[in-house]
Amino acid sequence: MPATKELLIEAKDIQRVYGHGDEKVYALSGITLDIYQGEYISLMGPSGSGKTTFFNIVGALDFPTSGTINLGGRNMLKMKPAELAYLRCSNIGYIFQNYNLIEVFSALRNVALPLKFLGLSDADANKKAAELLERVGLGHRMDHRPPELSGGQQQRVAIARALANDPSLILADDPTGNLDTKTATAIVELLSDLSRERGVTVVSATHDHRMLAVSDRVVYLRDGKVEKIVKREDLNISIGSVAS
Repeated sequence: MPATKELLIEAKDIQRVYGHGDEKVYALSGITLDIYQGEYISLMGPSGSGKTTFFNIVGALDFPTSGTINLGGRNMLKMKPAELAYLRCSNIGYIFQNYNLIEVFSALRNVALPLKFLGLSDADANKKAAELLERVGLGHRMDHRPPELSGGQQQRVAIARALANDPSLILADDPTGNLDTKTATAIVELLSDLSRERGVTVVSATHDHRMLAVSDRVVYLRDGKVEKIVKREDLNISIGSVAS
């Protein structure tokens, strides 16, 4: 499904300041950005540009020092802790560079776990988890634990887990950072395909230029600010190089 004109995320003048007095560090310095339902957004920029900080604020894992952040029309800064916990559990899927799987659980159980938190029975949670693992190409490995899987397979489990709650938003923090070139390319294509199929918004903080070919927009950050925003059709993408 293509992106719609329906706003999903509204970030207005977001600042994130650490420290006090002369020791203040501005991780974000007034970011304003609208993201639409079904969009695939890549956040790019050098280390220290604010990508992960903005990622964490959008995902309700951190909070701005000032500004406002709305998800689905709701002001996250006015939500109670229990409401934020439910929002994270029911509306957002997270994918991390280091997979963050529970090593003593099988792939099936890792994917089923968030569904059980939402109140599904064991049978229903396992059925849906199995269907998602089949979709990401791991139907034959669902009984294996993470140490028995390759890095690419673990990331596929993480993607299936992120989709388990039928989220409106998937946040991917450098999801290809630990993968070889071939595996990383397959993961990029899988994320793109799943985003289009399900109409899910994907926001990825990344250094991987392969992400550009599947992104609707690329948001370049520098020194905690939006440096520029480039649409995919305006990117000059060729093998081994990207220019805008």
